Amino acid sequence: MQKKGTLLLITLSIILLLSGCIDKTVENSGKLDEKKDSEKLIEDKEIQIRELEKKNEELQDTLSSIKTDLNYTKEEADYYKNLIDELISDYSEAQLEDLAKKLWDYELEVNGLAVPRNGIVELQENIIEISLIQSQPAYVVLPDDIFIQGKISGNYNEHLKFTSNPSETYSTDGTVVTGVHHKFVDVEKGTTISFSVTEELKKRLGLDTSEITIKMR
Repeated sequence: MQKKGTLLLITLSIILLLSGCIDKTVENSGKLDEKKDSEKLIEDKEIQIRELEKKNEELQDTLSSIKTDLNYTKEEADYYKNLIDELISDYSEAQLEDLAKKLWDYELEVNGLAVPRNGIVELQENIIEISLIQSQPAYVVLPDDIFIQGKISGNYNEHLKFTSNPSETYSTDGTVVTGVHHKFVDVEKGTTISFSVTEELKKRLGLDTSEITIKMR
């Protein structure tokens, strides 16, 4: 009986000892995993930092290149401006005005197609859109007071005169290109829409007539 009790005590002691070892092993294993996770996280962050540093260097190089190009462009623009100022210094007022006019462009279109010189347009669509577009250069090389002389007198949209009211009129406005658009909808076959342009606009457009006729086939 005493032997059985001793054996039981020894068995319990072994079990407790093994349990302690297992718990310690599990604890050590958990700490090792945490350490590996931390090291992996640090490694990932270091990789990200190196990638960001590389991108930053590339952006700095790009910015430096852009600044160099911009400085060169400014120098080039100043050179040509001084050259133009020198070239036009002996121009008469009429010559300066003629030069300024060439910097302003006007287009008259019907459904996206330029109106022909004879002013006659034939269409099959039942929607008609008449567009007058004004364009100017992105960079002004003439002095402002001379450049503005090339623009058509008054508001360019006032150079169209309609005999019938459009269904809709709207404007488009860009940095160097603006336009006014007159739309007629549900136009029946056989209908004729006519309008006129001023003599000034006629000359700017290079038309042979100031009367524009749109015939629906």
